[in-house]
Amino acid sequence: MSDSTWSFSQTFASEFQTSRAELESRVDLVKAPITADALNTLSSDLAKLTKTLADATGSVPSYDQRQYELQLKSLEKSLENLRASLPKSKFAFKRKAPAASSSIPPSPVPRAVPDAASQQQLSSISTNPTLSSHSFRYLSRDSLPSASQASDLTISDLNSCIVNLLPAIDGKPLAEGGALEISALHIRNLTDTILLLPVIRGSVLLHDLRRCILVVGCHQFRMHTSTDVDVYLSIPSTPIIEHCSRIRFTSYPTALSPKETYSNFFSVQDFSHIKATPSPNWSAMPTDALVRRWPVSTISSEKELTDILDTLLPR
Repeated sequence: MSDSTWSFSQTFASEFQTSRAELESRVDLVKAPITADALNTLSSDLAKLTKTLADATGSVPSYDQRQYELQLKSLEKSLENLRASLPKSKFAFKRKAPAASSSIPPSPVPRAVPDAASQQQLSSISTNPTLSSHSFRYLSRDSLPSASQASDLTISDLNSCIVNLLPAIDGKPLAEGGALEISALHIRNLTDTILLLPVIRGSVLLHDLRRCILVVGCHQFRMHTSTDVDVYLSIPSTPIIEHCSRIRFTSYPTALSPKETYSNFFSVQDFSHIKATPSPNWSAMPTDALVRRWPVSTISSEKELTDILDTLLPR
């Protein structure tokens, strides 16, 4: 992938997800029955977004393209459910009542209402969960809303935090209803923070990390404009960095994952260093710098939290 194609892909992802989230929010706020004009407006906006994605075919990664298409299909399903709630034709209200019951007002014509399964599906299509705007906090899966299906997760604007989204805490499974299946991660603007994340099937996109530790497994990994980050990574493909410095890579800690992990971290591609020589912006983490004891237990005091961060974070 060329540098220009990569830049387009990142810009497109940001603009597409913003437009998609705005349209999804408008659909979620609609109450049945919807008017024909409102439905036509939503359908038109969805068609424009679909065309935008079609025009970008070949310029965005195939995996991302499939994810975008699935998101649009979910929106189309929501609109189909709303379409089913449109009132029946007006002539149905003009039928004459029988003479014997002329004093009884005519009953309204029943409207087509989505069945229970459709209603459940519609209610499950909501704004993706976020973990944002925290300082000096220990954050676990209990800090997130529960989800009944795979969701993109956004983590942003954290300072001096430990985020533990592993599927168990202190070796104990999560309580019922606390599980969250993550399909993709969007991470931005973190400082002095440790992220303990599970192995997911989708992509991880990162921007603006400073002095952090990241533990994650994914299908695609892309990091931008970040400095002093230790990455413990499981990935079957080549991780990509751009406009980064002092990034160190090593494999995902086996102690934190019950699954088999990959260790393809020595073939990092640096789009800011397209040369035959080794990139000066990343390196393999030396053995003596590896974290041996991970903060997987809940931390209640700020002092304990800051002590752990001071001990573990890159210097």
